[in-house]
Order: sequence, then structure tokens, then C-alpha cells
Amino acid sequence: MTEGLSQFANYELGEAFFEITNSMVIKDGIPFSRIGDFELVSPSWRKLADKPDKSPQDIQKIDEDYKTEIKDLADSCIIYMAAKINSKKYSFTFDEYKLFLQATNAGKNTIPVDKAELEVYNSEIKNLFKKLANHGEAAGDDLIDHKDMAAYIYALDLKAKHSENSEFQGFYLNGKITPLDYAVAYKHLREDGENMFTLKLRQAYKILFES
Repeated sequence: MTEGLSQFANYELGEAFFEITNSMVIKDGIPFSRIGDFELVSPSWRKLADKPDKSPQDIQKIDEDYKTEIKDLADSCIIYMAAKINSKKYSFTFDEYKLFLQATNAGKNTIPVDKAELEVYNSEIKNLFKKLANHGEAAGDDLIDHKDMAAYIYALDLKAKHSENSEFQGFYLNGKITPLDYAVAYKHLREDGENMFTLKLRQAYKILFES
């Protein structure tokens, strides 16, 4: 596969990811709970992860296979995105990403005609792009590539763990995206500045590509 993408990446998997997650929210990012969860992992991964008394080798394989499957899915998404805007490259500028949103209605809202509403829309899409393109950092290359997409998918699966006193105790993964997971991310990505999802994006990128 060109540009370092996985040999297992394919258009159909990317299409399924965007179509299913896009259906998880209705207008304005409200979760649509009648849609089922999106399974990020294979049945074989799930079987090993659910195995009691896992060995150190099992735990290592679970971690490595999870990361591989996330990267395969991310590369598939990139292939799908490129195809939808007839691009021959696998990284996307802001203008190219806007074209993709318009081509797939992944933004979930039509482009407003009213000037004030259009300004809000453009601001939200810019926030979304910047957070994804720079994997939660304040600044970066301003290009969405396969690594940024992998961090995004990983971050969608990061669930916050809290104590009985509601104290934050870190994150955990369960290999699936729920409509509520996606709806929260949908809103956070469009907000100005830092929030929980930018933290998740940074954490995901470090785990996948810097650890």
C-alpha cells in the first residue's frame, strides 16, 4: 500500500466506519441510541481479551493486536476519504476535509445560508479539523493523515474511569464505540480550546506512535 498504509486497509471498511458512526448522531450531535455499537476489534481479539487468567504473552498480544487493528481501520478511513474527494494523496488540508464532510454529510448539518449561522458553522468545522489534524495539540502540521485518524479512533474508544466518589481514575478501552461516545466527541471536537477529547487525542497519539 502506498504512503505507508496497511496492506489490509480497504475502502469498504472505511466506508462502514463513517456510515455507522455518522448514523450515531442526529442533527446537532444528539446521540441516536437505536443504532448499535461499532466494534473496532475482531472476534478473535475479543475472545482473547475475555479470557480469564491471561498470561503476560496474552496481555502483550492483546495490546499489539488492538493497535494493529486500529491502524488498519484508520488507513481504511483515509483511503475512503481520498476516494470521496477524488484525491491521489492520503493527507488532507482544511479545504479538502470540508469537501469530504460535504460529500458524505459527515458534518450532519447542511451548510447554513444565514450569515451568522454560517460563521458559527465554519468556526466549528475549523475547530474540528484543527483538533484532528494536530491530534489534540495546540499546533501542528494542519494535515489529517493516517496517524491522526488512528489517534481519533483510539480516542473514541477511551472511556473515563471514576471512583465511587466520582474522582477521575484514568481511561480504559473496550474495543467498541457507542452512540454516546461518538456524540460526546462530536460536540467536544467542535468546541473552542481544550476539553476532555483533546486530552484523549494526545494520549492516543502517544500510545500509538510515541511509546
